[in-house]
Amino acid sequence: MPPDKMNIAFCSGRDVVSVPMADELLLPYDIWTNLAHVKMLNHCEILKDDECRVLCKALVALDMKVQEGDFQLDPQKEDVHINIEHYITHTLGIEAGKKIHTGRSRNDQCGTDIKLYLRDQLLEISENVKILIEAILEKATPELESIMPGFTHYQPAMLTTAAHWLTSWSQALLRDLERLYQDLELLNRSPLGAAAAFGTSWAIDREYAAQLLGFDAPDPNSLDCISARGEYEARAAATLSFLMNHLATIAQDMILLSTPYYGMLVIPDQYVTGSSIMPQKRNPDFAELIRGKAACCQGALSSLLGIQKGAMSGYNREYQLSKYVIMDTFRECLDAPLILGGVINAMAFNRTEMLAKAQQGFMNSADVADLLARNFNLAFRDCYELLSLAVKNCEAAGQLTKEGMEKAIDHLRLPVKLSKRDIQLFNSPYLLLKEKKHTGSPSADSVKKMIASQAHALQKVSKKIRALHNRVRLAQKECFRRE
Repeated sequence: MPPDKMNIAFCSGRDVVSVPMADELLLPYDIWTNLAHVKMLNHCEILKDDECRVLCKALVALDMKVQEGDFQLDPQKEDVHINIEHYITHTLGIEAGKKIHTGRSRNDQCGTDIKLYLRDQLLEISENVKILIEAILEKATPELESIMPGFTHYQPAMLTTAAHWLTSWSQALLRDLERLYQDLELLNRSPLGAAAAFGTSWAIDREYAAQLLGFDAPDPNSLDCISARGEYEARAAATLSFLMNHLATIAQDMILLSTPYYGMLVIPDQYVTGSSIMPQKRNPDFAELIRGKAACCQGALSSLLGIQKGAMSGYNREYQLSKYVIMDTFRECLDAPLILGGVINAMAFNRTEMLAKAQQGFMNSADVADLLARNFNLAFRDCYELLSLAVKNCEAAGQLTKEGMEKAIDHLRLPVKLSKRDIQLFNSPYLLLKEKKHTGSPSADSVKKMIASQAHALQKVSKKIRALHNRVRLAQKECFRRE
């Protein structure tokens, strides 16, 4: 099986690939912002129809040049905003280009571009998280009765199943998807028209411009929406930090369960890397990098909160730095859910090894204590003591025996009488898990309900995200439509 190409790029990162200029990423968004502003000025009769037509035609043509890689930013022109205005006015010689900045400032223009960028990035990573959740739920269904050890403190603890483990991953990721949608809802208001922060005397229509950009409404206060530069970036970084922490947990689970010493999980060949000197190595580099990227994401969040802290209301130049930080963050995080989704689709659980390990170390002890307390109307703590002694009595046998149990019962003088059938129940992981009927437990019936519930929740939040995505693309199509 050849290496997965996305995984190769993910693991190589910036080692062999350069990253684009920050404002190069904003080029399509600044063109869209300019188009919406020009059409709004015409709508408000500030620009004439012929001026609007020539400007829109030039901006749409410029967008095509950008898509074809035929337009480069000139560093001498300071930023993307001046580059585009200079190109329209001087390179193309369009006189109306001198009016393109009427009723706005670079402050609201840049704030709008960043929100458009953030919205697209959040929509994209939302789709990637959705794909990952779907992969997990699909993998969980055939593993409903795949018994495995559960761990606390990295030590064997109690019985569970691979499906229960998998649905714990997807449950956490559903919260991340909800947070991503909440971020999208909160940022989907337009700063355009706030100008430098204090509005404009031009009779503009901010609602119309917001509609052309796919926003729900304008930001309601012109000073606040300029002061908020960096806030939406920080909120996105916080959501990404939660997401990457969850992905790091999945990655760590994969690392440990796939080691020869655990032997419970097989990571497919296309997602592991070798060694330059050790030919036998199968290194889960993708998983280690996800752990590292989670740490970088948290550092980015700290930086973004710090950039904002203590600044006076209005625009301050350090806000510019938030652009670089959030772009780096998305660049590092965007493909992580897809990598894990690919691994999950192709990985395999070693059910034989999992079951063997689940039957070692008396991981049934707590469940047996519960059974005894319930069946014989005893205090749980008495049954806990009973099992503690029974485990010591049965260590040589490697499982609970009738003799070892009865010795502990006699020692504690408890009113318990066991049958051979009881001992068979105590030593059967399948039967013990069937006793756990409550919501969220690892029994097959319970996990089956969880899978259905999570699939429904995924469909519900995905529908809202898809609706927003469709509104945005429709607004973009309408704004770029040739008159």
